Amino acid sequence: MLHNYHYAYFVGTVIFWIAWAACFFAGKSYRREIRWGTLLACPTALTSPLFVPSYWNPESLFNLDHRIRIGIEDFLWAAAVGGIAAVIGEILLEDNLAAVRSRRRPRHYWPLAVIGVVFALLEHFHWRPVMDNVVIAAAVGVVLFAALRPDLVPLMTLSTTSFLVLYLFLYIAVLYLYPNFVVNFYNRSALSGIEILGVPIEELLFAAAFGSIWSVGYEYAYGYRLESAGVI
Repeated sequence: MLHNYHYAYFVGTVIFWIAWAACFFAGKSYRREIRWGTLLACPTALTSPLFVPSYWNPESLFNLDHRIRIGIEDFLWAAAVGGIAAVIGEILLEDNLAAVRSRRRPRHYWPLAVIGVVFALLEHFHWRPVMDNVVIAAAVGVVLFAALRPDLVPLMTLSTTSFLVLYLFLYIAVLYLYPNFVVNFYNRSALSGIEILGVPIEELLFAAAFGSIWSVGYEYAYGYRLESAGVI
């Protein structure tokens, strides 16, 4: 257990990056995909001011989260979870990707754009707390991806489950080092009070929602499917 909570958020991001590195070295065939997930997720840290301090208010390097409501750790954490969520299901399946069409096709990112628009609308009308809006917008994305590419539903299901379990495990590791992480940094009034092994249910709902859409975003955007006939 550590007592200096000033670096707790940074240490937490390091723990997630260790998991990212494990995925990178274990999934040699998916390194392009993990880079895609990492780079595309990193800018989502720009939404940090929506969460600080309404959802939580962590200490961070140079006190950036307190001073400008966005810090270095926000970008590091977003990038790490993006890379992990993009490949964890396929690493477990150990299946390769094959192009749906042999000819070049334009990249299709519009379902991700729809998710962003839904989230922006929910935030604009202040319908629910920010984390609830994230989960609802992601749920819309899950339905959209499932309707457009039902062949990806098995991958989505496995990826969601595996990413959720890994996220829980990594969060518990953070709590082992910093038992008062939730008490010190979270706005308790923004939480339901439901926890699993000390982890707020809101964090786990986020992990499930994010894991669902990020696990198949690459396949949809690039027109790929799993080779195994048992999966498609």
